[in-house]
Amino acid sequence: IDYLSWQIEAGADCVMLFDSWAGLLPPDLFRAHVIHPTARIVDQLRTRHPGVKIIGFPRLGGLMTLSYIAETGIDGVGMDTSVDPVALARLAPRRVALQGNLDPLLLRAGGISLGHAVERIARGLEGHPHIFNLGHGIVPDTPPEHVAAVIERLRSLEPGELEESVLAAT
Repeated sequence: IDYLSWQIEAGADCVMLFDSWAGLLPPDLFRAHVIHPTARIVDQLRTRHPGVKIIGFPRLGGLMTLSYIAETGIDGVGMDTSVDPVALARLAPRRVALQGNLDPLLLRAGGISLGHAVERIARGLEGHPHIFNLGHGIVPDTPPEHVAAVIERLRSLEPGELEESVLAAT
């Protein structure tokens, strides 16, 4: 909590909590070791820093992602590549921004499949607050030209297609 507070005090408007192994836990342990601690962290951060935005990333959380959203008080949730972003957008409250979930391997590979994935995510999440991002970390040997192509494609979409999206790929 102190570390996140220092980030906020240094000027961060938003912080992110990563739980990269959350999805390995069965539901009862997910609740005990992911949801409850995250809720306590969010509560303490909000006490110290009212108004700060908090994104959680319960990687591979599956159906528990909905409980995570409902019970932690986060403002946004990171979606890994196992999540169907359109389905989650239908189920998640509009107050919660969805972040992700472009496959890092598609970004690395480039080509037509990358373009289709970018459009599917952007169009599928239109109307729901969205931060366009990867579903996990960038692969080290990803060509920078592929990153530039994603940004260019997102910026070329008509405004209505990305009405409430945030282009966070830059």
